[in-house]
Amino acid sequence: TVTPSVAVPRAGWLCPSSPDRGWDASSSPATSLLLAGREVPSQPRAARGFAAKPHHPPRAPVVPPGWGGDGGEDDVDPDGSTRRALEVAIDRAGLFRSIERAQRDAGDGASSSSPHAHRRLEGLEAHLASIIRFRGGPITLAEFMQECLTHPEFGYYMHRDVFGERGDFVTSPEVSQAFGELMGAWAAWTWESMGKPSTVRIVELGPGRGTLMADLLRGTKNLKGFTDAVTVHMVDVSPANRDAQRGTLECGPKRDDKENGDDKGKNPTSTGLGKVRVPRNPMTVRRGSDGEEASSGSTPEELGLDPVDVGVSGINGAVVEWHETMDAVPPGPTIVIAHEFFDAMPVHQFTRTERGWCERLVAISGDVEKGRGGSSSSGDESSRDGDESSRAFEMVLSPGLTPAGALMVPRRLEGVEASRRDGLRQLEISPRSLAIWERIAARLEEHGGAAIAIDYGEEGPLGDTLQAIRDHEFVDVLTDPGRADLSAYVDFGAMRRVIETRKNSGVECYGPVTQRDLLFGLGIGQWLEKMVEKCATEKEVDKLIAGCERLVSGEQGALGEGGRT
Repeated sequence: TVTPSVAVPRAGWLCPSSPDRGWDASSSPATSLLLAGREVPSQPRAARGFAAKPHHPPRAPVVPPGWGGDGGEDDVDPDGSTRRALEVAIDRAGLFRSIERAQRDAGDGASSSSPHAHRRLEGLEAHLASIIRFRGGPITLAEFMQECLTHPEFGYYMHRDVFGERGDFVTSPEVSQAFGELMGAWAAWTWESMGKPSTVRIVELGPGRGTLMADLLRGTKNLKGFTDAVTVHMVDVSPANRDAQRGTLECGPKRDDKENGDDKGKNPTSTGLGKVRVPRNPMTVRRGSDGEEASSGSTPEELGLDPVDVGVSGINGAVVEWHETMDAVPPGPTIVIAHEFFDAMPVHQFTRTERGWCERLVAISGDVEKGRGGSSSSGDESSRDGDESSRAFEMVLSPGLTPAGALMVPRRLEGVEASRRDGLRQLEISPRSLAIWERIAARLEEHGGAAIAIDYGEEGPLGDTLQAIRDHEFVDVLTDPGRADLSAYVDFGAMRRVIETRKNSGVECYGPVTQRDLLFGLGIGQWLEKMVEKCATEKEVDKLIAGCERLVSGEQGALGEGGRT
């Protein structure tokens, strides 16, 4: 852990100084990366395009005991552990915690001129504020969104049920079983189109409670060949969601729950953090029982490349595996379903100004008045909701083009008509969505299969579509981070372009079409007629019809006309 309070130069630790002075321990910054081992020769300024100056050769480093000077294996680290040369290990969490403690000791963690100076920041607000202070300026909206949704301790999705009428929003599978069963019909048809492989992996990204997959398995359990070929793979980072999915798919209690007898009733103080896997420090060298060097870094399980959990569904007997990443799904023919998954991926937002495309960033409220963080965007649409005086954070604009903007904006506007491009004032881009879609395409190219993405979205390019929902109502994006769902419209045009730019890959992209057209194409009308015949009462009939109407109309939470596929 590197503590950012006071720098204490040590003999032998090499810290960067001016290029023509080589390395100088006396000019160590407050927070330094410590580089030990082989010396890196400096380069004269003239060779880099600067005016030549007399160059003083760097001083020979003084090597601390146990670090070795030949760049090979070291005997021991100063703390007694074995390490390699040229290794730097930093625990950033320690930096954040130290800053947070210092702020609390000094007062309340915020400037007295700040609108929220009367209250102490806690939880996710304190964590985000410590990141901003450590960085020395605002963070991107994508970073803010990622922390709010998936922070291991305070993240929105990580430790509670947010779906359904008692949660914050309702999704199509929760509205009617028709949705999941029709997805099952599509999956079975796709499997037949693939030549009925003996094994097919049904992958769902962001499965929520697991309702869609349960209805899919239930609707196809009479298709013997398909059922025998299917293995189910649920990709979800949330321990709470994975527990809910296990119950929905009738997989029974986890093995370790049976052995340990651990549940919320017996361990009420449990926060679920024990279920969040953290990769091992990659700089650590581990040794086996024989003293020989073992594999360094994280194990496949620690990296999420092994299943987090395994079970057998009581619905149709299919093997179910849970993963934290798509990369952990074993190879083979694959059918991917992503329902309201990509809308939760972090987005970057850009605003066109006289300075060019400036990125919208998140700063601690009051930083602009103190002269830090860039120009204020308090007049932006992002401030249209909520009481700004109660918010710990505010939106600001970068002074100019950021590295993210320089990389993403030209790529997204490539191929867009000049008239439309010139009329854009806001631009929203989700690089993570495009990266995931690209990896899915690469998987399908290698192993065969199909993928379907169903979400709120448009053809794009899109402007500011980021929104927050709590208790089925829209709330301010920056208020109470971690307690509301954050989502943005999906740019289907950008996703399709990812496929179109893959030359000779054999993977093709279709759509988008509305959810209404998709469900009618899959036969929701015929499905409803057959189900009505099985109903015993008029109440059951009314419930079935109401659910199907919501699916195709977009009312009360279901995508319907607003959704795209």
